[in-house]
Amino acid sequence: MAGKVLDELIAGIDDVVLEKVEITTNPMRTLKDGVKFIPTIKSGRIQVSGILLNRRKIEDFLIRAKNQ
Repeated sequence: MAGKVLDELIAGIDDVVLEKVEITTNPMRTLKDGVKFIPTIKSGRIQVSGILLNRRKIEDFLIRAKNQ
């Protein structure tokens, strides 16, 4: 669900690059990036994660990420 919402929110925004990392095939990358929960959305030093990442939490994260 989080991936679908994130795709919708960033559609048409040219300066955003979305990278989806599969944890089962990239376990060292996820450890290095500090991912402890699925899903996790990260930008620079900030991240949001949790089982229920709803649209509002993702929107709030994108605002924080834009202002960092």
